[in-house]
Amino acid sequence: MINNPQWGFVLHSLLETALAPSSIAGHLSYGLLVLSMLMNSIVWLRIIALISGVAGVVYSGTILRDPIGTGWEALFVLANFTQLSILMWQSRRVRFSDEEFLFCQNALVLVPPNLSRQFINIGSWQDIPAGSQLTQQDQSVEQLTYIAEGSVDVVVNGHLVANCTTGDFIGELGIISGRPATATTTATSDLRALVFNRDDLLRHLRRKPDLTIALQAGFKNNLRQKLAMANERTLAGAGRQAQ
Repeated sequence: MINNPQWGFVLHSLLETALAPSSIAGHLSYGLLVLSMLMNSIVWLRIIALISGVAGVVYSGTILRDPIGTGWEALFVLANFTQLSILMWQSRRVRFSDEEFLFCQNALVLVPPNLSRQFINIGSWQDIPAGSQLTQQDQSVEQLTYIAEGSVDVVVNGHLVANCTTGDFIGELGIISGRPATATTTATSDLRALVFNRDDLLRHLRRKPDLTIALQAGFKNNLRQKLAMANERTLAGAGRQAQ
């Protein structure tokens, strides 16, 4: 059937049409639309989708000369332009303190300021005295703690394995997975921290799935830093034992 000359002509025509210069706007429109769906940032999603819609208007209006397609593409452009304008307007009204700004840089990279503000507002800034226990090994994790200032020892089975400082999270693995804490964490100095109640946090993330992706990216980056520091501590301890 594939060897039928008629099928060969059809395939050749389709390929010729797909590679024609006049099809560039169509490829650009659909390609950018797919790319927009891969964005973690809602702002960049809107920007790329807006450009995709403009390319779609050009393709439908000048190449296909399809009034229905052109109308829907124009409506798509208008919707994204409106939403992008609202995001930009809301972002200009948001203000952060220095410690809130650093939190956004560590945990909510690429998240619009207005969504970051909403997220911060579900937590509370607390001054935690030295000696306070934040998590207990094999016990449920009830709070996510972000350390803005201070230090915390991480102990597993009675052994000190790491020390968390400014910019680190405490309890993130237990919060996300729902499993008990893998370590006992204790403040070794007075802490300034942003604390989120587990139920409030998960309820907010269910309403804002984009935030979940951004927050998980922040957790992964912080976890890599913790592992690097733990490895350095292990190597340093091995070096002292060898000496």
